This record gives sequence, C-alpha cells and structure tokens, in this order.
Amino acid sequence: MFGGKQLFAFIGGGAAGAAQSLTSATTIHTWTVPFRCIPLRFGFTITTATVSNVNISVTCTGAGGTTGNCGTLTIPTAVDAGKAYYEDTDVGATVWTTSLDEGEQIVVAVATAAGGGGAAGAGVPWLLVEINPDRPANNSSMVAG
Repeated sequence: MFGGKQLFAFIGGGAAGAAQSLTSATTIHTWTVPFRCIPLRFGFTITTATVSNVNISVTCTGAGGTTGNCGTLTIPTAVDAGKAYYEDTDVGATVWTTSLDEGEQIVVAVATAAGGGGAAGAGVPWLLVEINPDRPANNSSMVAG
C-alpha cells in the first residue's frame, strides 16, 4: 500500500529472472498487462556494472506504439551494480500513457546501447502500476440504471 492505494509491480528478466544485457539496441523484455492499470513509475535496476562511453537509453512503450509511452530512462556511464534508475509519470518531459488495458503488451527496449570498448552492464526492468478498475468515469459503456 502506498498512500492508501494498492500497487503492483511488473518485474522483467529472462529465464529464472536473469538480468538483461544492455549490449545492443533491441527489445529486452515484454509484459502482457493482466488488468486495467495506470503506470506510475518505470525503472531499471543495474545488476552488472556498466562501463561505457555513452549514456544508455532504455524505453518502455506499448507494442507497436499502440498504448503510448511508459517512460524513457537514461543510464549514465560508469554505473555500479545495485543502482535503480526510474522515471515517475508526473515528472520530466516524457508524455506517459494514462492507462493500460488488460491484454495490451508493454515492450522494454534498449534504444541507445552501451558504447564500444567497455562492459555494457545488465539489469532488470520493472514497472510500478496502480489498479484502475472500470467505472463510469473511464468506461463510456457503463450506464447507470
């Protein structure tokens, strides 16, 4: 509970929760949204130190751009393991999607990969959400009887 609201986290990772490499610009994780929710914070926890000559950019968006943006992170060069980088929905210039619907897919991708020569690092993406149940305010198909 946070501020009286029940929150849930989607945690990324490969087989058995393995960390995802930041070596190349590619999709590193996909979530299928299990219930209607509002994204609150997108993050990436570093598990292997990053020593690179460029800042790494990690994005969280809807598959095929259908659900909008859920955050863009910039992970600076020379980051130690154990750091968690995140972006909240209500700060920064990023325009976040207002709601995610059941069955939609969210894709986490490395947009700018680690620069040559150094260790690329690795980590686990995560998305913190709040349940957003159907109600007349967000579902025009609901009509009071």
